[in-house]
Amino acid sequence: TAERVAEYNRSRFEDLITAGWDLVIVDEAHKLGGSTDQVARYKLGRGLAEAAPYVLLLSATPHQGKTDAFHRLMSLLDDDAFPDMDSVSRERVAPYVIRTEKRKAIDADGKPLFKPRRTQMALVAWETRHHLQQLLYDAVTDYVREGYNQALREKKRHIGFLMILMQRLVVSSTRAIRTTLERRLAVLKYGEQQANLRLTELENGGDGSENFDELYDMDGQELLDELLKSHVSALQSEGSHVETLLDAAVRCEQAGPDAKAEALIEWIYKLQAEENEPDLKVLIFTEFIPTQQMLKEFLEARGISVVTLNGSMDMEERKQAQDAFRKSHRVLVSTDAGGEGLNLQFAHVIINYDIPWNPMRLEQRIGRVDRIGQPKTVQAINFVIADSVEFRVREVLEQKLSVIF
Repeated sequence: TAERVAEYNRSRFEDLITAGWDLVIVDEAHKLGGSTDQVARYKLGRGLAEAAPYVLLLSATPHQGKTDAFHRLMSLLDDDAFPDMDSVSRERVAPYVIRTEKRKAIDADGKPLFKPRRTQMALVAWETRHHLQQLLYDAVTDYVREGYNQALREKKRHIGFLMILMQRLVVSSTRAIRTTLERRLAVLKYGEQQANLRLTELENGGDGSENFDELYDMDGQELLDELLKSHVSALQSEGSHVETLLDAAVRCEQAGPDAKAEALIEWIYKLQAEENEPDLKVLIFTEFIPTQQMLKEFLEARGISVVTLNGSMDMEERKQAQDAFRKSHRVLVSTDAGGEGLNLQFAHVIINYDIPWNPMRLEQRIGRVDRIGQPKTVQAINFVIADSVEFRVREVLEQKLSVIF
């Protein structure tokens, strides 16, 4: 029962707090910040920080662009020094932080541990032959804008999330938006016997901010699978709206490859020539599995061997994919969930085929190849469609990153 679970959790909490630790070390400590001071993991951090004489918080990404969560993290170290958000400044934080900056790290001989990194943006422009794709992009953007604003007015927050995802899907690939529109239409047409309970709870359980924080932290594919379970519609007659978009997406897919896919193959050939490596290994990240499948087919049809990694694979399958990429295959296409914790330093070129909307995700992706032991200069290429919402999001990300810095 809920009561017994709560009782069990309470006793676990008490046992942990009163265990008499000399030192508490928390890895991935940014997660302690939580979305509010009522979140369980923040409460545990607070209890441990008060109970132990020494606390060491470890994190490569302590500030996630959320000043309130960062303030809660700092207050665990010293409540008096950080009474409120205004007290968090570079000068005040400095005495509490030991920064080990990657590029300054050296080995026993004084040589840098990390090779240089080159990051560049690859702007993808629509050509005349991509006319249908551009029309589809504009139509989905209108649908998203209308649906999002209506969801906001009617306090259907998870539908707002779904609308934003649609925007990310349409710049990811035509296949990603087409398969999602099919799934959305099936749910709208036939409904489900019961709305997804978890999402219903999100709507009704107070402000639900802790749960929404969970949604924010999911990778694109996980979030999509979660949100598509809801059969709440965003717009009046949304079904017919989605049908029209789906029809456009099918026509667009039949017309030929996406502008981004064409740009990708050009980049691979260009990098091969620049690096003078005909078998150059390239790591490609996308947020969505349909885009991953499309890229595998697209590249294999052009004679390039591809292996894929995503969150639905177990540890053994992931290890096999990693080995195949190291030994025999030229391209690994991974989702964020598939790439967690991987060491791929035998490759040094990474292409972000679509850009995640959380700036830390981008850093974590590049970290798969930008590691100790990487013998070459790391090249990271970020694909962005010109004059798109994605382009605007990138500007916002850069503003966030400067705050974080």
